[in-house]
Amino acid sequence: MRLARWTVRHRKALAVLFLALTVLACTQLTATPINYDLTSYLSEDTDTARGLRRMQAAFEETASFRVALSDVDADGAEALAREIAALPGVMSSAYAAGKDAAEDGTVWRLIEVMTTADGAAEAWDAAEALLADHPRLRDGTVRDSRILQNSIRSEMPGVMIVSCVIVLVVLLLMTHSWIQPLLFFVIIGVSILLNMGSNAVFPSISFITFAVTAILQLALAMDYSIMLINAYDRELSAGSTGSAGRTGSAGRTGSAEAMVRALSATYMPVLSSSLTTVAGMLSLVTMSFTIGYDIGMVLAKGILISMLTVFFMMPGLLVGLTPLIRRTSHRFHLRFSGEGVVRALRSSRGMVAALLIILTVGGAALQFGNRYTYTVQAMDEESARLSRLFGSANQIALIYPGDDSDEDYARERDLLARVAAIEANGAPVVQDVYAMTTTGAQALEMLDANAVAAMLQTSPLRVTTLSALAGIRYPIRADRLLSQVLGMRDALGALASEDQLAQLDQLAAQLNSARHAFRQNGEGRAVLTLGLYSTDPERARVLGEIKAALQGVYGDEGALTGGMVATNDIAASFESDVRRVSFLTIGAVFLIILCSFRSIIVPLLLVLVIQGAVWLNMAVSGMIDGQIFFMCYLICMALQMGATIDYGILLTTHYRAMRAALPPWAAAARALTLSLPTLLTSGFALIIAGFSVGIMSSVFYISSIGTMLGRGAIASLLLIVLLLPCLLVWTDRWIVRRPNDERA
Repeated sequence: MRLARWTVRHRKALAVLFLALTVLACTQLTATPINYDLTSYLSEDTDTARGLRRMQAAFEETASFRVALSDVDADGAEALAREIAALPGVMSSAYAAGKDAAEDGTVWRLIEVMTTADGAAEAWDAAEALLADHPRLRDGTVRDSRILQNSIRSEMPGVMIVSCVIVLVVLLLMTHSWIQPLLFFVIIGVSILLNMGSNAVFPSISFITFAVTAILQLALAMDYSIMLINAYDRELSAGSTGSAGRTGSAGRTGSAEAMVRALSATYMPVLSSSLTTVAGMLSLVTMSFTIGYDIGMVLAKGILISMLTVFFMMPGLLVGLTPLIRRTSHRFHLRFSGEGVVRALRSSRGMVAALLIILTVGGAALQFGNRYTYTVQAMDEESARLSRLFGSANQIALIYPGDDSDEDYARERDLLARVAAIEANGAPVVQDVYAMTTTGAQALEMLDANAVAAMLQTSPLRVTTLSALAGIRYPIRADRLLSQVLGMRDALGALASEDQLAQLDQLAAQLNSARHAFRQNGEGRAVLTLGLYSTDPERARVLGEIKAALQGVYGDEGALTGGMVATNDIAASFESDVRRVSFLTIGAVFLIILCSFRSIIVPLLLVLVIQGAVWLNMAVSGMIDGQIFFMCYLICMALQMGATIDYGILLTTHYRAMRAALPPWAAAARALTLSLPTLLTSGFALIIAGFSVGIMSSVFYISSIGTMLGRGAIASLLLIVLLLPCLLVWTDRWIVRRPNDERA
């Protein structure tokens, strides 16, 4: 009670402090970069990360997109490809001659574009402006990234607004005053702003974290405010001071004393609830796919900030606004009674509880058969249509030692010949290859005097004579000849026209561009376009054969990376991540509840009930969705266990308190009556937030997490309300040690 009294005594200074911190946090809201690259969160020992490190050290990072046009002929497509190649940020652009596809009498022609990673957005915008008047289909990593960024910026504010409006309606129905819901939004708003502003301590946060943190903080931490408001209302209603309702100094003293008692009564349940939620969040930190660290740290920080804001800022606002809260009270708030529910449970003679236990066990069995996906399956109609016309285009990069010697180029040709022989689904899997020996193939040809004479449209004798004077010996590689020839421009006037010199300059520029893309700092790079979806069952085998081909030529000095390689790495680490996150979440929650209740049975009951709700959620999600996105499983499992265990803690706390004066079934009814306002308000908020995100977001990662969280909140709420009261009564003798209790 000493901390509660200190808090109430200094409530004005604390409120000012939190408001000042909020203003400071607002200045940092845009200070943290948003990371849209999920591959950057892979473990350092994966193929993807190793390949990325080597590629980033030697080369400029790349991105790609494809454009199919229906209103140009082959010459027009070739001309547009050249125009795109000249745009800023574009490394290469080529019309895929020979790949034209027909659909309903319309011929589509494909242009494939590779850009630098830093210049991808500028290149995309410039290409869109260039092709604005052409009917087109587009896909690729650049397009996906632009759509992702635009979707998050445009959708998430709407999701937040809709969720807040619905939660506001719920709060108005659950509270006694028009002011209390607004006070709640002030507290949660301050908490969210403090959390978002303090993200500046991180070098960046993922787009998933950025999109879901605010709305999940709203849903996960709102019951802390509700617990304090309800406790304060009860203390005021008790009328222990006789002055709580007056507006003078005595009334303020009565309100302050009521708040001291309310805070003292709220510390333990709020602390237990927040710590279990934080434990769930921090278990994500141990994922090998380190986006778990990103989400876990930000949400855990948000929960702690919410708890501190409720404990230290809300008391001053509640006490100060008590007269206004009383004047703005309304009569249409919902009243809940647990007596009818408990009476029905008792009269069913355990049938309802038995049915729920059977469903939970069935859910546990079914969820073990779930199938998981490690990449985005759904494509929008535009990209799906382009894939139907020209096939899928997943690109991976091979990195290996490479200089400018003939021997190294021979090794590269050997590697590319090996990967070209790999098949999937009865067809060659490699559709296109971008490498020095393909893109720059002409520059690596061996030329003699006759070939050079034919190119320059002059006589071999003249070429031989001038070459001898210049010290050029044949045969010679084309790129070396070009370098020597351009080094003696002044002497070329007798041999080449101005147009021919301009062509030589253009060839030199193209050669330098190819070397910049595929030969840098002692490393070689080949970019393969695979006609394979990341979800294809052949994925792991094909990547294994490509890796074997790479090792067959370069040994351990070769590396590979790319989106499909990342998918394979994630799939390989999924099972260990599941075990680790599950064990740590359950273990930490169990220990926190054990310390809070000092009973081995209570944490055992609560963990089993919520774990049962997790199993039900996963089983239903598997049946409805077919496949579950792996990240949704890990995040939602930790969030559901860490967050909804609060419901069980609250009900059990009230049950044990009521057992001091009531027999078990009556205590269960009274405990449920006291708990339902908080359970339903918090539960509905999580359900609303989850399904709002799931319905309104077009981003697969984010909508999947939202939908699964909404389902999980429903499952947890049902089991807490309908199963836990029965379990508490049945295990009463081990939960409440009162040998003289009446067991009726």
